[in-house]
Amino acid sequence: MLIAFDGSELATLAAYIPDVIGGDEPAWTELATRLEPLLLQLLRRSRSLGPMRHNVDDCRAVMTNVLARLKKDDHRGLRLFQPWIDANPGKTFGDWIRIVTTNIASDHVSSRLADGLDKRLLNTRASLLAADDDHRLAFRPAMTDAQLARELLDSAARCLDAIRVRALRRWLEGASLDEVAAELGLATPRDADELVCAALARLGRHFGDQHDD
Repeated sequence: MLIAFDGSELATLAAYIPDVIGGDEPAWTELATRLEPLLLQLLRRSRSLGPMRHNVDDCRAVMTNVLARLKKDDHRGLRLFQPWIDANPGKTFGDWIRIVTTNIASDHVSSRLADGLDKRLLNTRASLLAADDDHRLAFRPAMTDAQLARELLDSAARCLDAIRVRALRRWLEGASLDEVAAELGLATPRDADELVCAALARLGRHFGDQHDD
């Protein structure tokens, strides 16, 4: 069961920002240290990650990317906070970092769907289970590749047309592009490839269009 998370602690972290952008590296270290576990809690509830929110590696990857984005080029990302606050009175650092995290989570999903699935990630149990890591197993329930595939295809059925769902389903099952083309009555394997790529791209956007709890 996930612990209740109201995000109020996120708002208090804004106090570090003036020192960080002023060049105080210890202040950045403290901010990053306090922000890391809060981002992980946020990501475990993230609809933008879809079923990937159950995977500690995906949550950690997004968290790392968020911190890297804030630190890159002399904290250029973090410097965007104050102009955003000025334009959005009544909002807090918690609101801002949720938006940043949602955008990066969406990018991560798109990348995993396009690249990870291309390597048949759904059929690689090692990337989903960590049998020798008690902390990881406690962090999320064990999830089989078949379960994740079902969740992704359920999402696909809600946002894709029937032919793209069929193409994506057969491709995830291991069918070659030649087989997909033949089964769907397509002219060439390239047509099957275009259907699958379009399905992956749309599915990634679908996750990104959803809002976090």
